[in-house]
Amino acid sequence: MSEERLDRMEKMMAQLIQMVGHNNAVTEELRQDVSGLKEDVAGLQQDVSGLKQDVVDLKQEIADLDAKLEKGFADIVTVVNVLGEKVDKIETTQEHHGDMLDVLAVRTTHQEAEIQGLKRAI
Repeated sequence: MSEERLDRMEKMMAQLIQMVGHNNAVTEELRQDVSGLKEDVAGLQQDVSGLKQDVVDLKQEIADLDAKLEKGFADIVTVVNVLGEKVDKIETTQEHHGDMLDVLAVRTTHQEAEIQGLKRAI
């Protein structure tokens, strides 16, 4: 082989070695980037898992609050119904007392008349 060809081959080998070295450096950088991305993805997956649990917890809390709200509303309805019954009883009791007062008034009038009659007889 001629020396010129040998020089060209040496230059080509040198270029090839540089290219392989550069490729290796780029590959290592890519590996590090991929490794960092994998860690980031793992962190994000943990965050998403935590968020999912938070959503489940919030849904449960909302369900609990809905149940408490329904019970509270039912209790209010019960209290209103009881109060309504009490009001009805008050009206009935007032009517009954009115009737009793009328009866007592009539009896008192009769007793006064009897007392007056007895006073005249004496």
